[in-house]
Amino acid sequence: MKLNKFLIKLVVLCIAFIGVYVLFINKLSKGTVDIYYNKLNQEAGSLILGLSRADQGISPYIIENDLSFFNFSEPVINFAMNAHQSAFGEVYLKGIIKKIENNNNNGIFIISLNPGNFTVPITTSEENIFSLDKASIIGSINNLTKKPNYDYLISKYESPLYSTFFDKKNWGHLVSHNNGWNEVILISKNDTITEADINNWKSQTIDYYKREVEKIRISNYRMSYFIKTIEFLKTKGSVFLIRMPSDISVLKFAKNNWSDFDHDMDSVSALYNVPYFNYSSQSNEYKTYDGSHLESESAKKFTKQLCLDIKNYLKTKN
Repeated sequence: MKLNKFLIKLVVLCIAFIGVYVLFINKLSKGTVDIYYNKLNQEAGSLILGLSRADQGISPYIIENDLSFFNFSEPVINFAMNAHQSAFGEVYLKGIIKKIENNNNNGIFIISLNPGNFTVPITTSEENIFSLDKASIIGSINNLTKKPNYDYLISKYESPLYSTFFDKKNWGHLVSHNNGWNEVILISKNDTITEADINNWKSQTIDYYKREVEKIRISNYRMSYFIKTIEFLKTKGSVFLIRMPSDISVLKFAKNNWSDFDHDMDSVSALYNVPYFNYSSQSNEYKTYDGSHLESESAKKFTKQLCLDIKNYLKTKN
């Protein structure tokens, strides 16, 4: 008899726990989740690909508006993340395929390139890169297109679920848009990023790169999947390779460690008949907030320039 009462209480407790958990997950799905969620909860007609510079520096809104004449498939989703999530490889390519499975073959695919797209930890062999990438967000969830994306919320959301009932203390300068663009504004409601802040963060960025460059290497596997990604996307629409602007000090550091990067990308461009727009020489025209990533107004300015160059290219091509 006592055992039956215990089992009943246990069942009631389990049901209550599950009910509370479902309540938390449901509430979380209806609000702001994190910087990745909006990249992973909808199908895409077109994609912005690459690492964090593209994540923060290219606006899908502007692309949809400025290139509307060409009737590219929409929506344009910013599917760029950081080097741990979206470096070239089998995992990222499979994620791209999932995002555009129902694309009508008239997408626009902007691939932002820098040395970080091709690196792996120096201790990781070529054979083990897939396993490394499989642990990323894209590699560890199956659902990349549904909203709510319970797969992501249950397995990858890192904050405590009870935090959904309180105001989240997100960085006030970061705006995560529904199309995946993570915009960084210099002047927020309660704070301003000053020139002193920018210079300090720029110094920290260079110091970080100096430490990291000793721990990484360029991977043939990543280069191979870069090519496979181009080949696949060409069957789905128009592909544009770009190198985004960043601070001169950051570009100098990159050049010191991969002096032939632009030459190598030009070679890929010519071999696979896709344009390579290199904006690294225009770095003085755009403002970063940390040496590497564009702040909001420069991101918008850059995206409009990119759209203008895409327009001119397509008009000339046609």
